[in-house]
This record gives sequence, C-alpha cells and structure tokens, in this order.
Amino acid sequence: MIKFKDITTADRQIIQRFTLWGERQNCDLSFSNLISWRFLYNTQYAIVDDFLVFRFYRGRHLAYMMPVAKPRQDEEGNFLKVKPQEECSPEVIKAIREDAIAMGHPFLMLGVCNYMRDIIEDAFPDTFDIKPDRDFADYIYEREKLTNLSGKKLQSKRNHINKFKSLYPDYKYRELTAELIPQCLELERQWRTVSKDDGDTTDLDEGLSEELRSMTRAFNNWDELGLTGGTIWVDDKLVAFTFGCPINQSTFDVCVEKADVNYEGAFTIINQEFVRHLPEQYFYINREEDMGDEGLRRAKLSYKPDILLEKNVVMERQPLADFMDEKTIHEETRELWRTVFGDPEAFIDLYFSRVYHSDLNVTCQIGRHVAAALQTLPYTMLCHGHEIETAYISGVCTRPDIRRQNIGDNLMQQAHFRLYYRHCVAATLIPAEEWLYEWYAKCGYARCITCTPPPADPRTTSFDDFDKAQRSLPCVLLHDSEGYDIIREDIRLAGEAYRPAEKNIGAMLRIINALKALQLYASLHSDAKMTIRVHGDQHIPMNNAYFVLADGNARQTDEPDNEARVMGIVELAEFIFGDEDARMNLMLN
Repeated sequence: MIKFKDITTADRQIIQRFTLWGERQNCDLSFSNLISWRFLYNTQYAIVDDFLVFRFYRGRHLAYMMPVAKPRQDEEGNFLKVKPQEECSPEVIKAIREDAIAMGHPFLMLGVCNYMRDIIEDAFPDTFDIKPDRDFADYIYEREKLTNLSGKKLQSKRNHINKFKSLYPDYKYRELTAELIPQCLELERQWRTVSKDDGDTTDLDEGLSEELRSMTRAFNNWDELGLTGGTIWVDDKLVAFTFGCPINQSTFDVCVEKADVNYEGAFTIINQEFVRHLPEQYFYINREEDMGDEGLRRAKLSYKPDILLEKNVVMERQPLADFMDEKTIHEETRELWRTVFGDPEAFIDLYFSRVYHSDLNVTCQIGRHVAAALQTLPYTMLCHGHEIETAYISGVCTRPDIRRQNIGDNLMQQAHFRLYYRHCVAATLIPAEEWLYEWYAKCGYARCITCTPPPADPRTTSFDDFDKAQRSLPCVLLHDSEGYDIIREDIRLAGEAYRPAEKNIGAMLRIINALKALQLYASLHSDAKMTIRVHGDQHIPMNNAYFVLADGNARQTDEPDNEARVMGIVELAEFIFGDEDARMNLMLN
C-alpha cells in the first residue's frame, strides 16, 4: 500500500513545489482549498515516483485526484513548467488503483482534464468509465476581462459598477489582512442569514454550514495558507470581502466572495477591484465550480468565461465484488485470524458462523487478497439511562510478513470513517498486549472504560436475570440475548479450560461522533455551559469543530470562540467518560 500522510499547513512548500509549476488550472489544486476543505474530504497525500497524489473521500467513497507531476529543473536549478504530456503516468495510476482496492473501494479518480483521457484509455483499455462532470467544471476568466469588463456582453456588469460608484462615490478598497477577519465573519453571518431567508443561524442548511466551516479554517490559518484578500468599505462599514490563493504561476483561485446585498453592485465591485489589485503575473482567474447550483451557474456564466474547464470522473468499470466475492473475503479473513491469533478451531468456527458479518468486516486487500482485517461489532451503551450506539473493535490483525507498512493505521482509519456514517457515537476495544495501548492512543483511544468480571455468572444465569444485572450498572456495554447465547456457547466449548474473569482489564474508548457524544454529556450535565473546540482528529475530521454546550444540549458551530476549551479527540473521550465508571464484560476476544 501507498503510505499517505494527512495534509497540514506545514506541507505547503512540498505541495506547491508540484502544483505551482504545472499547467493544470484546477481549483482543487489551490492549497487553500486542500486545507480548508479537509474536514469534508479527509484529504491525504503521498509522493509516488515523482508524482504528487491526493487521496480523499467524496461522501463515503474513497477517491483520488489526478496525480500531479514534479516539475523539471534546468542546469541552474530553476523550475521549468510541466508540459501537459508529462502530467499523466500510467504506472502511478496503476499504483493508486491498487491502493483503492486494498482499501476496499472501486477505483475513483477525479479532476481528470480532457487531454489526459486518451492516455488513460490507451494504457487501461476497457477498464474505466470516463465521463465529464459538468457540475464541477471550473469557470476561468482572463484577468483583463474581469478588470475592464469590456464589450457589449458585459454591459450589465459595467452598469452595476457605475451604479455602485454613483451611490457610494467615497467607497474604499483595502487589502484583507488578519485583523479584519472578525468583521468579515460578521458580514458572512449577515449574508448567511439572508441566504437562509430566516433568522435562525443555529440551523444552517448543509451547503451553507460546510462553506462556513471551510471559511473559518481558512481564516484560522490565514498566514500559513499564504492567502490574499480584498475588502470594500462604505462609510467605514465593511460591505464586501473576498480572498484566494494561487493555483499555478499564471492562474489565481478565488475561493470566497461575500457581500452585503443591501449595497447594490457590491459583488461586482469587489470582483473587479480584487482582480485589479492582484499581481500582474496572474493572467487567468479561476472562480471555481457551480456544483450544480442554478443560481451560481447563471452568475458565473454572466461573466462569459474564457475557459470552462471540464473535468472528468474516472470510475472502475468492473465492480469490486468481482475482484473478490464476499465468500472469499470471509474465508481469507478467517485464515488470517487463525494465523495471527492461533485460537482453537472450535472458537474460530463459532466466531465466523455467528459473530462475523460481511457488513461489519473491514479489510485491506493487497494483490487481491485480504492482508489485514477487523470487525466492528455493534453494541448499545447504557449510560445513566441513556442508550447510545457504539461498536466494539474485534480481531484487529495484519499478515505478519507485511507489518510496519502503515497498513494497520489505514485499517483503523477506514473503520472509524465507516462507523461515523453508521451513526456510532463511540468505539471500544481491549488491546491484546501492553504496547498496543500506546498505538491505539495514536488512533484516538483513551483509557476510560474497563473490562470487569461480569455482574452475574453466565453459566447459571438466564439472559433475563443477566440483563437486569447489567442494566443496574451506571455505564456499560449491553449484551443482547443473541450475544449472550454466543458467550455461553463459547464457555461450553471451553469446557474445563474456562476460567471466569477475576480482575479488571484496562480497555479503551474512542469518540466517533463528537457532536452526539457531547449531546450525551450535556444531557447528563444540564448545568454545563461552555464552548469546546475539538481539533486534530486525523481519522474523522468532521469532528474538528466548535461545540456549544448550554441548557442540557450541545450544538456544533464553526464560528470562532477565543474562550473555547481546546481538546484533542483523546482528551474529549476522557472529558466525557473519565468519571463515568464505564464498563464492559464477557467480550469474546
């Protein structure tokens, strides 16, 4: 597998050594977009044979961006622009395709320009479906067009400019600097309220919420991202702002543009003034996609783009199930378990006939064979009368001959991402060896749950009586009747070798959905009133946000709060469950 790295602001120089010297004008390659939208796409990168590769999620599907070639250098060390014919490597595409299969996903590659289609089709005949995606085509304009707005077709834009200047002759253009960010956020808040057509900013629609999250991240990392912005002021009041980031040496990406709609022509004037103040090296201005929004499409087309940059979707033609059917995955996962754990065959039969389910199994496949696997077994947690959905991570194993290749990290990340979309609040596990506590901590787990002796002896206790006993505990993973029956069968198979647990074992818990976990906390601590900022969750970046706790409830926001209590994902688990005496018992492995 390819060893991918989470993209951070510290990677700017590495990333832009590739992106700034190519001919590609895709807005996806703007460093600002790569960082500020990571919460949605979980973006990672790797360098493969002198090509920069991005791996991310589009919804729940793993996807890759078209690889970016490393620029050549002349004898004096100066970078030379990458030629279009050098931008596509079949060998690198083959490598990332194998990575996708290892992660259990059919290959999906986005951002593929038209001139790359023939190269891909020739190298991989009858392998992929390649189709343009109009909703994600970039609108690109020549700088001169946006500054001068010449010609009959742009007369309406000149009218907007003239109207604004006649109404507000003393308006001022100022560079957007970090100290102006609070005013920009306030203007964005006003714009968002108008866009929603109501005053309830606590219930954003998904698109506006995602845009706010991206913008907040850009503002929080303003200097590190190397952003350039502009503002328009009328009578010392901010009425419009915009900012962006270079894509390459000649193309600039406009990431955000906001204006007070009460000032007629404000959008048009900020557009013109910003482009006019950009360095002259930027011949092209990319104003990004319309994402299928008809209003955005009309607005972007009204400026008469010089280039409508069509980008293609490359998708595996053959379903992944044809590479390896569920029966084969089941058999190979079972064999891997046998190799790694060496359990008695009777237990393995029980586990893989009554516990294992294909939709709970997470694998990494290398060379079309299971190389690592784990199971995400569903458990309800009862916590002071509240029931939440959790998953117990079982049977984490990697083939011995390919360890220390980051496969385990990829496996855990894949599992956590899936559990988030399975609406789990938390995940739990019991490390098999002492050194694993530290490794699982790096995956976000905290020592805030304990595996204890059971509240009743399952050999002599009916499920109804056991259920009463387990539900008497303040915070516990609940066994259902089917799971309890499996436990009793395991004890029967063990025979005289069965030894009831007599002491506690340290288990671990990870927060999967920060908002739902904090809603549980707020319901249990109705007097809590605070703002929490969660950061650094590399496996589930959707958790990295601000959360406001008040009146027995928690809500998510991305509006900055300098007074917020800052926590990593491990600290969050300790904050919520550290004093709850959370327990589990009778876990099969």
